[in-house]
Amino acid sequence: MNNEQLTNEQLTNEQMANGEWRVTEHAIRIPQSAFRITLEVGLWAVVAVVALALRLYSLDAAPLDAREAREAALAWRAVARLGMPAGAEADYSPVLLAGNALVFTLCAVSDSIARLWPALMGAMLALTPCLFRQRIGRVGALAAGSYLAFSPSALFASRHLDGTIVAAAGVMVFLGGLLRFFDTEKRSWLTWAGLGLALVVTSSPAAYGLLLAIGLAFLILAWAWPGRWAGWWGQLRPHLVYAIVIFVLAGLVLATGLGWNLGGLGATGDLLGAWLARFGPAPSSAASPLLVLAVYEPLALLLGLGGLVWAARRGCRSGVALGLWAGLSGVLLALMPGRAVLDVTWVLLPLVMLAGLGVESLVRNVREQGEWIADGLYVLVVVVLWAHFYVVLAHYAVYKTPTDMALALLTVALQVLLAMIFALGIRVGTALRALGVGTIVALVAVTLSAAWGSAYVRPGDPRELLAQEPAAPEVRDLVQTLRDLSWRKTGMPTTLSFTLEAAPGSVLAWYLRDFSAARQVEDLGQASSLEGEMGPLVTTRRDLAPAGGMEFVGQDFALRRRWNPAEVECTWSWPPECSAAVEWYLFRRTPAPPAVDEWVVLWVKVDSEQGTVIGDSD
Repeated sequence: MNNEQLTNEQLTNEQMANGEWRVTEHAIRIPQSAFRITLEVGLWAVVAVVALALRLYSLDAAPLDAREAREAALAWRAVARLGMPAGAEADYSPVLLAGNALVFTLCAVSDSIARLWPALMGAMLALTPCLFRQRIGRVGALAAGSYLAFSPSALFASRHLDGTIVAAAGVMVFLGGLLRFFDTEKRSWLTWAGLGLALVVTSSPAAYGLLLAIGLAFLILAWAWPGRWAGWWGQLRPHLVYAIVIFVLAGLVLATGLGWNLGGLGATGDLLGAWLARFGPAPSSAASPLLVLAVYEPLALLLGLGGLVWAARRGCRSGVALGLWAGLSGVLLALMPGRAVLDVTWVLLPLVMLAGLGVESLVRNVREQGEWIADGLYVLVVVVLWAHFYVVLAHYAVYKTPTDMALALLTVALQVLLAMIFALGIRVGTALRALGVGTIVALVAVTLSAAWGSAYVRPGDPRELLAQEPAAPEVRDLVQTLRDLSWRKTGMPTTLSFTLEAAPGSVLAWYLRDFSAARQVEDLGQASSLEGEMGPLVTTRRDLAPAGGMEFVGQDFALRRRWNPAEVECTWSWPPECSAAVEWYLFRRTPAPPAVDEWVVLWVKVDSEQGTVIGDSD
């Protein structure tokens, strides 16, 4: 048998016997046909288009929160020649500042434009699994890329002005380029690895959590399999200086924006300090990473665990490495009191790659041993039962009938019973395979629903775990009210003279940036100091005392809301009461709506003697 007739099954067996990492496609002959390559490229093109469309559609659905507004305001102030970040403002993402300054210069300043770079990086992240095709298989890489395209966590992070998704894309490019260099020994892949690493360290404090978990996994594997790592070091050592030079030059370019912002070098160094500060005693409002994964990424958890089990049984070192990466990332997040909710991407990336391994093994198993009639019938039964389980849970959440919960548990028991019957009547492998495929189909629907709800339906709802302290949509009503008032008083939409009490990088400062006649102060001081100010006031204070014979009338707007997670806790009595928890999980509804945590008030001065609004020409 010549080399062109070898199947991937034979190649895989030989590689596993030698302890290799690679997982190749089943029953693909070498050399590959042009049709096969064209089909694969076409599928990756579909992944790219879908990922980009999902991230760009209605990108401004939610207002910028406090962290986003600060990043956007720094770039806008730099472009408007109002000053570069300095002093206390130095804690920012240098690469996002440079990127936003560029798009703000070329395009109109808006929420959508401010989130453009993370959206593009998120779309690129969905394509990075193609760099790992030799490790997780071509089908597995396509599955991983497809999942990253609609993953709720990745999609939300891509539509959020934060450097975490940029760091995630950079880490994948760095690792993929490095592994491709070891496969081909082409120096061009080291160039990509250096660019990816530079993107990581200039993007976000989260970058160091990603790199630390990867580094610890590398050290453990180097200790366990010294021969493999010694060979890789021998390949890398002659090119190490080149790789370092590429990394340093790319880092300088990204941090300073081609020399435009020299202070970006200091900000890059401050990212490490900002990450270390997350281990401090200050608690964070971010939910547990395991809870976030269970709520938003159950499909990645299931497939990732399946891929890890397959890798451990087959001795696939790539799967073991990914499992170590995921486990160490989870431990780091658990030990970090000040973690951010988007740090869940540390665990998500290796889980998705493990999920690709799981899909690759499942597809191979179906090709080799699949019994299409038996499998298909059982898969249909499993999907119907899971759909019934969802309907019963939804009915329980709405009507709170204990019998519905009992019926839901009975449906799960029926799934287990049918699996045992099919295993005894047909084969254990067939039953497990069909149960897995049917469950995956059901979890795909759950994941798509979670992605759509968190990204488009409720992007600013605090009951979404991914939305950490979001700004209330009423802040845009405030802007429109001021524009209407400006039209009435000045004949122009943004020339109204008023006093704004807000920090320079706050949500209010960002949304009221276009009002050229506004006077921004960080503290109004005593009410008596406002005697000479006849214009409206915008402040978070809901009470202002009369001064100089003047009194105020105001309109308040919600600036931020919070919800109480205790509202959805289960009551562990008999029968247990978990309808509120189920309703929140399925619909993100709670017994009481989120309470306003912070207000902003538009105050207008009124002449107390005449009862008229000062300056009102109507």
